[in-house]
Amino acid sequence: MKKFFGTVTALAALALSGGAAAQTYAITNGHLMVTGEASDPQDIPNGTVLIRDGRIAAVGRKVEIPENAQVYDAGGAPVTPGLFSPFSGLGLVEVGLAREPNDRRVGDVAMGPSLLAADAINPDSTVLPVTRTAGVTRAFTTLATGDSQFAGCGAIIVLDGAIDPLTRQCAAQVAELGFAGARHAGNNRAASLAKFRAALEDARAYASDPYLYGQRPAEGRLSEADAKALGPVISGDLPIIISAHSAADIRRTLDLAETYGLDLIISGGAEAYRVADELAAADVPVIINPMSNLPYSFEELGATLEAAALLEEAGVKVAFSDDDTPNIRLMPQQAGNAVANGMSYEGALAAITVVPAEMFGMEDRLGTLAPGKIADVVVWSDDPLELSSRPQLVFIDGKSVDLDTRQKALARRYRDLGERDKPFAYEDGE
Repeated sequence: MKKFFGTVTALAALALSGGAAAQTYAITNGHLMVTGEASDPQDIPNGTVLIRDGRIAAVGRKVEIPENAQVYDAGGAPVTPGLFSPFSGLGLVEVGLAREPNDRRVGDVAMGPSLLAADAINPDSTVLPVTRTAGVTRAFTTLATGDSQFAGCGAIIVLDGAIDPLTRQCAAQVAELGFAGARHAGNNRAASLAKFRAALEDARAYASDPYLYGQRPAEGRLSEADAKALGPVISGDLPIIISAHSAADIRRTLDLAETYGLDLIISGGAEAYRVADELAAADVPVIINPMSNLPYSFEELGATLEAAALLEEAGVKVAFSDDDTPNIRLMPQQAGNAVANGMSYEGALAAITVVPAEMFGMEDRLGTLAPGKIADVVVWSDDPLELSSRPQLVFIDGKSVDLDTRQKALARRYRDLGERDKPFAYEDGE
């Protein structure tokens, strides 16, 4: 382990210098987790991951290491793909209760599907490096709803500190049903569903004949921009993430998806386990917070810590997220709690790696340690689902990234509060 932690220091220095000194890395003697095909990920003890030019070049026990490779001995520590958050406001909200640093909140804006979260992402958000230190390398990020049931199209971003963090500008439309959706329709679920169906019909009409749609009276229909934005959802080319909690609301959402041929993802899903067989039969994945067991509303009365295990048992694909953006870094803790309440270890680890990649159709590029995939790789100090474990090395796009944060820098700066001859700003090395 001394050898391993020595390499951590060396790699941290490389990350600070831009990571350009070597394009080939080999992580040896690691417990490789979530390797191979997305449909059947496997573990490989005492394995090697070879990274070349931003991609995983080889994975296994007998990997030939090139002479020019920078070699890091993991000392038996776990090695996983980078974690993937399937739902967040990363890059959109810095301080939730303040107006200026919160671009996730839409307010009284009537526009919906045509909104793009990508237009508001702040790559300098201090929440991003904090989340990265938890091993999260990719995230889906979305606006909240305003006066519409639709929050617009969310983006997938990379957490490598790049000026342009967009991996995919428009990855999924986001909408609300259940009580949250009813708020946009007189606080009535029936009115909410009727309004939602009308929006989908508008999108279908626009896709059929944009000119004729434009001749219709503007009042009572979606704007042409919103109707056009929903077109890929109606055609099934773009997923739609719909928030619904109660079993009854989820059933109605499944009916809606079947009627219109939607590529549906359920988020929230406090009572999704009660309709698990129906979700599995429809091949609809669910994003839940496995640590949620308190009924914050009437539609969440059935919330339970066993929800993830029950969904897994029924064959539903499950991913984990806490919609409280600063808590995205707690993904490993969420997965660990799911295991403590009956979910398989493999299923919980998949819920924060490969399942989100599958949800967005990116399993051929992300989610597992396999040759040809983007080299988002994390080396952990111990079991990644243990609360005390921390990432020691993080690669994103095949480059080592700095795990320092503003919070860590402030802690170092002000750890010693003794008297000084000069203010901090005038001291050498500060």
